[in-house]
Formats: sequence, structure tokens, C-alpha cells
Amino acid sequence: MTVINTVRLLHLLSYVLVTSQVLFYLFILGDSLKVVSLDTFFELRKVIDSLMIGRFKAMYYSCLALSLVVVALAAKNPATAFFISVAMALVCLAVDLAIATKGSMPLNALMHTYSPGDKSVNWDEIRVQWLDYMKYRGVFICAGMLSLLVGLLMSKNQTL
Repeated sequence: MTVINTVRLLHLLSYVLVTSQVLFYLFILGDSLKVVSLDTFFELRKVIDSLMIGRFKAMYYSCLALSLVVVALAAKNPATAFFISVAMALVCLAVDLAIATKGSMPLNALMHTYSPGDKSVNWDEIRVQWLDYMKYRGVFICAGMLSLLVGLLMSKNQTL
């Protein structure tokens, strides 16, 4: 039982880390990035991306791995709140990752080609699209986090 609880705790902590990254963009950085100049926006994105790419992969892949382990452990009792909540959180994480890899990351690559004065691309629209992807990701990852918390509360008295 201690191993399962330890894995659950690590999973919850990794999910909190992923959620906090997206929430930071939604509630703090996102509004700032809407009002700064395009030059500043793209300069910030380049710097943030260069620092974040390795951390992003480690953070998300460890959360995904822990999510898979926890779902596998919980699958022994699929009718429990524990299983339902971790399965929902895994689905939400997968959707977040899909939006990141199919939406945000291609835009990140395009943003790295930005140079001031370049009119070949509607850069303001790229910024809006990228920020929209962050909102969508935020909805899913927050729903996953909420699912984990509700599952934790509901399964408090259940055995695995």
C-alpha cells in the first residue's frame, strides 16, 4: 500500500507541476503577452522556449509515465473513484500534449523565424493563435487536475 501511495503522491506532484506551468501562462504571462509589442512578444517567446524545452519534455514525459503507471495500478478496480479520476486526468493530459505538439509547438517553431519588420506572415494572428492554444491547454490540464483532486477526496475511504 505504501508503494501505491508514494506513486500517487509523485503523480499528483508531477500533475501539479504541469498544471502550474499552464496556469502561469493563463493568469499571469498571457495577459502581459497580449499587450506587449510583437517584437517583445517574439523575443520573450524565443528566450522562454530556449530555457523551457528541456524542462518541458522532462516535466510532461514524467507526468505521462506516472499517469500511465497510476492508471495501470487503479485498473485493478475500475469502478472506483480512484480509477475514474486518474483515467480522466490521463485523457486530459493526452489532449493537452496533443494540443501542444500539434498546435503550440509548430507555432513556436514559426515564431523562431520572426524578424522585426517581416510582413510575410500575419504575426499578430500567430500570437493570438498561440495564446488561444494556451487557453485550450489550460482548460484540459485544469480539468485533469480537478479530476485528480475530486478522485482523491472521493477515494479517501476506499481501498485499492
